[in-house]
Amino acid sequence: MNPSETPVDSVAVILRGDALHRRARRWSLIAVTALLLTLPAIIFFPRLWSWVITLGSGAFLLAGAAWGLLMAVGPVTALVCALVALFLRVEAGFAPRSRHRRFGDALAITGGLLVSFAPALAALYPPIKALLTGYIAFRGQGQQYSLLSDPYGFWQAVAYWLMGAATLALLAGFYWKAKWRSRVGADHA
Repeated sequence: MNPSETPVDSVAVILRGDALHRRARRWSLIAVTALLLTLPAIIFFPRLWSWVITLGSGAFLLAGAAWGLLMAVGPVTALVCALVALFLRVEAGFAPRSRHRRFGDALAITGGLLVSFAPALAALYPPIKALLTGYIAFRGQGQQYSLLSDPYGFWQAVAYWLMGAATLALLAGFYWKAKWRSRVGADHA
């Protein structure tokens, strides 16, 4: 314990870690609930649609709107709530808690690392493919570059993608660097 902290302060910090863990559990329950409500609407699409089209005009309007809203909002809600739950669990994994760290904490931190660096890894696909094939293209006309016919445009496009991947990795790295520093600082205090 830090000499400037009182025992009440250290208990509050430990309770914060436990509260984060409980909040992560609540968010994950919301994500699972949204997913369980959405999956039947997607899996039984033909059967539900054949029932909805037999309804009258007012009932069809309400049933179609409710079903469309469920299919549009359900997956987004499940994804957002799962990401919030994951990163709350990551925060709880780095915060002091009254219990020992479990395997779930290490799993959440690993999942958080993968989710954080996934955009940077995805941005590496086009330049790697371009280096292997000698060709890179952007959407639109006049934005296709071959290493043999337009080497300047080709290398400029490859560099563009590499800079994007580096920027995304740098932003994720800043987040994780702060987490590891707070953990190392807590271990040495």
